[in-house]
Amino acid sequence: MNKTVTCFLPYGSENQFDKTIGELLACPSIDQIFLLSAQSDTNIKLPERCHLLPASPTDSTERYKQIAQYANTPYTLIYTQVHNFELGYMAIERMCDYLSAPQCCMVYADHYKIVKGERKPHPVIDYQLGSVRDDFDFGSLLMFRSETLKKAVDEITSEDEYHYSALYALRLALSRYGELTHIREYLYTEAEIDLRKSGEKQFDYVDPRNRQVQIEREVVFTRHLKKSGTYLVPTRCTIDVSEGNFLYEASVIIPVRNRARTIDDAIRSVLEQKTRFPFNLIIIDNHSTDGTSEIIEHYKNNSKVIHLIPERTDLGIGGCWNLGINHAQCGRFAIQLDSDDLYSSPDTLQTIVDKFYKEQCAMVIGSYRMTDFALQTLPPGVIDHKEWTDENGHNNALRINGLGAPRAFYTPLLRKIRVPNTSYGEDYALGLAFSRSYHIGRIYDVLYLCRRWEGNSDAALSIEKVNLNNSYKDSLRTLEMKLRHDMNKKKHPGELFFESQLAKWQTARTNHEALDKIETRTFHLNGNTITVQFNPARAVSTCAKIDKASIEARPCFLCSENKPKGQDEIIISLNEPFSLRVNPYPILHGHLTISSLKHQDQILADKTERQLPGGLVNWLETHFEPGYAVFYNGAKCGASAPDHFHFQAVLQNDIPLIRQWDRLMSTAVCTKEQNMVNGSRCRSYQITNYICPIQAFVTDQSMTTSPELIEEYLHTLPIHDGEYEPRYNLFAWNDPVRGFTVVYLPREKHRPACYTASGNAQILVSPGALDMAGLLVTPRKEDFDKITEQDILQIYKEVSYSN
Repeated sequence: MNKTVTCFLPYGSENQFDKTIGELLACPSIDQIFLLSAQSDTNIKLPERCHLLPASPTDSTERYKQIAQYANTPYTLIYTQVHNFELGYMAIERMCDYLSAPQCCMVYADHYKIVKGERKPHPVIDYQLGSVRDDFDFGSLLMFRSETLKKAVDEITSEDEYHYSALYALRLALSRYGELTHIREYLYTEAEIDLRKSGEKQFDYVDPRNRQVQIEREVVFTRHLKKSGTYLVPTRCTIDVSEGNFLYEASVIIPVRNRARTIDDAIRSVLEQKTRFPFNLIIIDNHSTDGTSEIIEHYKNNSKVIHLIPERTDLGIGGCWNLGINHAQCGRFAIQLDSDDLYSSPDTLQTIVDKFYKEQCAMVIGSYRMTDFALQTLPPGVIDHKEWTDENGHNNALRINGLGAPRAFYTPLLRKIRVPNTSYGEDYALGLAFSRSYHIGRIYDVLYLCRRWEGNSDAALSIEKVNLNNSYKDSLRTLEMKLRHDMNKKKHPGELFFESQLAKWQTARTNHEALDKIETRTFHLNGNTITVQFNPARAVSTCAKIDKASIEARPCFLCSENKPKGQDEIIISLNEPFSLRVNPYPILHGHLTISSLKHQDQILADKTERQLPGGLVNWLETHFEPGYAVFYNGAKCGASAPDHFHFQAVLQNDIPLIRQWDRLMSTAVCTKEQNMVNGSRCRSYQITNYICPIQAFVTDQSMTTSPELIEEYLHTLPIHDGEYEPRYNLFAWNDPVRGFTVVYLPREKHRPACYTASGNAQILVSPGALDMAGLLVTPRKEDFDKITEQDILQIYKEVSYSN
């Protein structure tokens, strides 16, 4: 038989030679065996065809680069543990049989475990689209098609230097190339090294000691979602939770079956809650037979307690939830409490409901502490799920096996989505479904005590039950990933975001619909096309008072806490986080405001090194909708919020300046150029055939500009007394022909003399970036009707700066 397999094993000690390596060498398919050793001992006597390699850290990209370098046979076998294993009869040949199928790029198999001296079957489960959690059990023996292994290694090493997650990144990449095949045959035997019960293992991923590993794996997974078309932009889609009439503001839902030992504690935990609103407790007693029903009946005279016994006998926990939330007396918010557990304080319900109103969210998830039955803390202690972030929690939720507790829902929406009628994973299914479209509020204070005791349903599960549970959650992820992929396939995320906003936000909808009926006049001045727009909604910006006293007297409307009810935001993480929102007073369709999450003055010049315009253009191209241009109004150049750092964005094709760009560049003079560290070249151009002076910087091959050329140009512009940067407007966009383009339009004055003139001489025009780019906005009809070519030329002459 041809020797088709190269083997890679971690090297621990020479006793591996006695059994494992001997078996491998006896296999006719094995060519070479490489022992990956962290030891520096070079005096080890190696059998023929065995080689010792100095190993990089176990799960690093360096290790897999090393493996790919020496994998020179059609198939590559990797064993991931440092202990002996025993091959089944013709196991290697069987794995090669499966790998010979064209779509198969990796195989793994059922096997045996030696537990306390006894051989026990250890079946594993099929890999599916949603098998993306990083603790998926493949077993320790993996075999790959070498060609696709090397392709995947090249891909992941080009992304980053992973220290803990190379194998995870590798198998996600392989899943995009072909099939990861489960062989339902017991092909090897190994020792079981983790003897903990299932209930003790299930929280490893949220153990604070593993935090750095989890952060890196989130990066890996997010890249996988983007490459597979499943990534969702970080939208905070809010709802009006005050709508509708409810007798109770909140209902605690407890499904229970045979929990006589714990149900009374749970009920008292609810009834001890102190709130400023009416609440009740709905207990769905699923035909208990151990005395649980009788304990609940002790509370029959308490008006807050509703005891339901279903007519059906086929309900799981999820079915009981559906019965509870559809009860006529269910409150506005449905809040979870398991029959084993307790709320941590009398303020839990009030804290949760306050969160719903503060953030207008569809679901709230809290944090909990693991305890024993006596409420003594158990490892890992507090489970706060801080891997959830507003920016990426809805994506990262697909990687992990749980989202936290207690969970609470806006009842009308929960009734529409429905709870799966299962007794495992129903809460996770809801978290995925809600996070796909709605904002989930997170509370990181401990609200809940999760009691672990011998009666818990997941305390010590068999491998078969663990596999059933994991297969089910993988199937939930599979469904969710298909739905999210379909969302992305049908429309750009930006289109979906706008549809959502205009559907529920009256102000934005009215003003965006008005754009379809807006009046315009076109002027041709010195070869330039200038459009004058009558847009009454823009009076908010044009007439904005921007003196210091007026700014200090009003709340900043760009700070997240002051945004209008109904306005959602998408969080963009660059060098610093930004909030992207629909502009409620648009000049053009698709008008966006992109503001810093931090309240800081409108100054861009001191942030040149951060390459923010390029980063934002790239983010919009990649995650929102292609074809956007980002623009910036200086504090004295059209910004109606000079106290808060922000950009705006509209589609390139709607900007007159960009539509004329080919003509303007035809006579542009290149004044300087510079080779950049990333291999691209940035050129500086003077443009003199526009209605006002322009300085442009064009970079090929990357969305960056030369900080040196930018700084040199900015130093040629004056800084007015009391100001911190030169006056200018800026545009940035990705030109598919020339490259990334940044345009500066230097300014002398904020507003022209006609703005403050009296009588018929007054024209309320306050030029910002879009005005300077050839779209002059007039919020008053009389100004729109009377403006002349001479007026327009005078306005541009007054506000522009010419050295």
